[in-house]
Amino acid sequence: MVVCVFGAAPSAEAQWRIASADQKTSVTFGVLAQPQVERLTAPDNTDAAKSFFFRRLRLIFGGKVTDRVSFFIDTDAPNVGKANAAGRKNEDAIFLQDAILTYTVRGSFLIDGGLMFVPASRHSTQSAANLLGVDYGAFAFTHSDPTNSRVGRDYGVQARGYVAKNHLEFRAGVFNGARGVGATAPLRYAVRAVWYPLEAETGIFYGGTYLGEKKVVSVGASVDHQDDYSAGSVDVYVDHPIAAGRQNVTAQVNYVRYDGGATFAQLPKQDVWFVEAGWFHKAAKAGPFLQWTSRQVVAAGLADETKVTGGLSYWAEGHRFNIKAGVARLTKTNAKDRTQLVVQGQVFMF
Repeated sequence: MVVCVFGAAPSAEAQWRIASADQKTSVTFGVLAQPQVERLTAPDNTDAAKSFFFRRLRLIFGGKVTDRVSFFIDTDAPNVGKANAAGRKNEDAIFLQDAILTYTVRGSFLIDGGLMFVPASRHSTQSAANLLGVDYGAFAFTHSDPTNSRVGRDYGVQARGYVAKNHLEFRAGVFNGARGVGATAPLRYAVRAVWYPLEAETGIFYGGTYLGEKKVVSVGASVDHQDDYSAGSVDVYVDHPIAAGRQNVTAQVNYVRYDGGATFAQLPKQDVWFVEAGWFHKAAKAGPFLQWTSRQVVAAGLADETKVTGGLSYWAEGHRFNIKAGVARLTKTNAKDRTQLVVQGQVFMF
């Protein structure tokens, strides 16, 4: 016998859920939709590109097969309706974004397999559904194209565990990476460690902001490696309520040193920074955010880039429904500065 529950619960979890009568097996359905309007100054500053589109449009499936076996699958159709340089609107087919099967060896030790985020840094392992700002940093997935990944995801398996009463987290995985001719290239390896002096984040995705629902301080480091390519990152994240819980502050500093080496010559040695901070007022359901991200290439003659974004978010129903507006300034060596204006809505149920 199967029981179908269409969630009237106030939280975003378990909106649409089908479960067996004994609740041991279940499937949960969800959706993430981010309609967006954008105005971006052209490279020559003579005009601006203007678009209405869906930044993300995802169907989400998750659930458990047994008490130890669970799964998460979602699809994506990013930038649907956005015009390219030739003016043609993007209407590409939907594709698989994540497909993760998790086996719980014990409560604090798990094995994840499938298509998933490579834990190359904290910021690039955050969920798009609960970001603090409008989007990820402009250089969050610098490693994706060289390693033949899709928005930070790769196929592989990782061990994930939480020890010392969940104050320490580790992730260690092996992934496809770029397979090379005949799929004979060395495999890709990634490891990550995090210290949580307060509450831990025990999901496979990290949070962008918890809007006062958790007290999280994390200090982490990651290494991503394949053959002669390596990327090392360090990060600090704080998300904590203040003023007797009536307000919340969020801040993050994320640094990554990339070096493609001889393996990925198209990825020269470079330093990528991502810094953000935000404030949330619970009664007003709103607050500002500020982001700064930079890519500084070590080799002479190559362009450095910086993007600074400031904006305001209205968290009408938290991450379930919100509206964000931002203005950004983009600078690049030997190029004219550009301005980006964005308004994005979000509907998220899972």
